[in-house]
Amino acid sequence: MVPDEEPESPHSEKLACLGKCLDEIPAAKKVIIVKYYRGERREKIENRIKLAEKLKIPQTALRNRAVRLRDRLESCIKKCIQVSGGP
Repeated sequence: MVPDEEPESPHSEKLACLGKCLDEIPAAKKVIIVKYYRGERREKIENRIKLAEKLKIPQTALRNRAVRLRDRLESCIKKCIQVSGGP
C-alpha cells in the first residue's frame, strides 16, 4: 500500500507561484526586485542605496519601480493560487 502524500502547505504553494511569476518577468527586472528586498534592516538600506547608484537613478525612482514590480508579482501570485485551487 502506498502512503498518502501530504498536501502542500499554503506557504509552499505561494513559494511555487512566486517562482513561476518571477520566471515570467524579464531578467533585469527580476534582479531589481530580488536585490531590493535582500537583507535585513541596515543591510537592506545599504543594498537599496547601492542598487540605485548602480542603476544611476534616484532612490525614489527605485522605490517606485520596486512597488510596481511587487504589485505585478502579487497579482500574478493570486492568479496562480486561484488556478491551482488554493484559497
